[in-house]
Amino acid sequence: MTAAPDMPGTVMHPASESLARAYAEALLGQVPSDIEAEEVAGELDGIVELLGRIEGFEELLTAALLSHTERVAVVNRVFHGRVGEPVEALLNVMAHTGRLGLLRTLRRVYRSALYHRQGKREVIVTTAVPLTAEQCERIVSTLAKALRTEPVLTERVDGKVIGGLIVQVGDSVYDASVRAELGNLQARLRTEIRLEAPAAWERPAARDSGSARG
Repeated sequence: MTAAPDMPGTVMHPASESLARAYAEALLGQVPSDIEAEEVAGELDGIVELLGRIEGFEELLTAALLSHTERVAVVNRVFHGRVGEPVEALLNVMAHTGRLGLLRTLRRVYRSALYHRQGKREVIVTTAVPLTAEQCERIVSTLAKALRTEPVLTERVDGKVIGGLIVQVGDSVYDASVRAELGNLQARLRTEIRLEAPAAWERPAARDSGSARG
């Protein structure tokens, strides 16, 4: 599944990112079973999907005019019985402290923390055009050998990456051999994308600027 951005067009403040990570790690610590942890991840996905689908819902949850008590009441009315106890308890804490604006970031960092616990690594691949199944399999295979762990691929399509490809593996620094593997993979896929893309993609780009597979 492709992760939604935290807030479109904005940059998450480092302190907010750190707070969302603390919430995510506390939540993950309450679900020692990976099966339960995956269920929690699905609940967080569903919450974020609601934020985008119901007009005005996110604005309501984060409205400064609501008191803490009113915000908690909204959360209980919407989510009670629809999510498990760990997620409902966290939502109540975030409502009381006025932190519901972190929900998108919470979903993302929770998933990353879960992958880490499972011995997996999330890999985000951004391309100008969708990758073929064969290309995705090659990326997963190459990264599994280079990183010596199971990669989970998240695909993103960005038309501004004309004829190119960006591979992001967390925020870690790898040794020269791993960087060389990634460099070779990127070079091959860039060539393939240029060859397969429609003619419109070949025009020079302006300088202004998922599903997961494992």
